[in-house]
Amino acid sequence: MDTPPIINEYAGVIQTSLAPVFLLAGTAAFVGIYSTRLGRVSDRLNEVVDKDAPGAKRKRQLVYLRRRILVLEIAVILGVVAGICTCGAILNLLSGALAIRLRPENLFWFFGGAIISLMLSLVAFLFELIAAGRSMMLQLRKEHDPDR
Repeated sequence: MDTPPIINEYAGVIQTSLAPVFLLAGTAAFVGIYSTRLGRVSDRLNEVVDKDAPGAKRKRQLVYLRRRILVLEIAVILGVVAGICTCGAILNLLSGALAIRLRPENLFWFFGGAIISLMLSLVAFLFELIAAGRSMMLQLRKEHDPDR
């Protein structure tokens, strides 16, 4: 029994569309991680605001947390942009199968935009992790040598 050519064509389009779907799932996982981390930093910010700490120490902590929040917000925004670009690429692929001809170079821009946005979101997340690590190291030093 031979499969009609139209079925083979649609199967090819679906297979081609699956790669960006996996990219979309991975991007969503990263955005979830960023959002969870942002929630934790927000909780820490609430603790610092509620606690009566000396002025200079409190101000230093608020500046530090503000920077972390900004970097995480950038990571989340770039991750969402990557997801939107990936969805655009999927729609572009599927529109070709439905004979709604979008410009072929759109696919390049959508995939390129998705990859670049995801890469930049990971870079922003790396900066946030480095800042958190430095903060932990400073706290450990202060615990070990209270005179600092």
